[in-house]
Amino acid sequence: AGAAIATVSSQILVFVVMVMRIRHSRLEPNVLQHLNLLSVFPKEYYKHIFRIGFPTAIQGSIYCFISMILTRMVSGYGAAAVATQRVGGQIESVSWNTADGFASALNAFIAQNYGARKKDRIRKGYSLSFRVLTIWGLFVTAAFVFLPEPIARLFFHEKEALDTAVNYLVIIGFSEVFMSIELMTVGALSGLGRTRLSSTISVILTHAGMGLNGVWWALTISSIVKGIVFTLTFRHISRRLPEKV
Repeated sequence: AGAAIATVSSQILVFVVMVMRIRHSRLEPNVLQHLNLLSVFPKEYYKHIFRIGFPTAIQGSIYCFISMILTRMVSGYGAAAVATQRVGGQIESVSWNTADGFASALNAFIAQNYGARKKDRIRKGYSLSFRVLTIWGLFVTAAFVFLPEPIARLFFHEKEALDTAVNYLVIIGFSEVFMSIELMTVGALSGLGRTRLSSTISVILTHAGMGLNGVWWALTISSIVKGIVFTLTFRHISRRLPEKV
């Protein structure tokens, strides 16, 4: 209960601070400053927002559903397996949080240049992000694959949990580059308004496996496949974009 209260309280606090910052910032005026949140807009606006946002919303809902099923599968292998899944995911956040940040930045950058019909800038922005995240992903992979036990010992002490965590880090480590590229490319495709395509690829290629290590391998192989598919998809779409007008 305490964790739930802390989570809700922090979310409310952050929301209030952000709204106050938008509405009352004098040093940094912004386009949202005089926005009336209760305004009524033309129906076309809602239609376009729904078309772009709905696939992402469905994708997020399906991910939550899959996560619950995955947790139930893992729980059959004991408390150590559940702890590894939860804590291991937080350890892995050094990759996906970084990739998510690049995805947000690339989303805005590509959307702006897509509207301006600047095809070359879209490609350059994606290529630069691709290189940076590839280097970072390789670094994380090396840490997980070659130093799994020292990392696991920071969070686990019981032998069973430690052994499970080491297996998790080694197996999941092979997908870090691909997972980073996947998340970044989802942001890039969203900037082009291709959220339906992103959601379709993600949902189709996510999750399967047998045995506890089989579950870890399924997550890894899924991330590798999605990373490759998303990269090829973006490159195919970017080649078909209209030239600058």
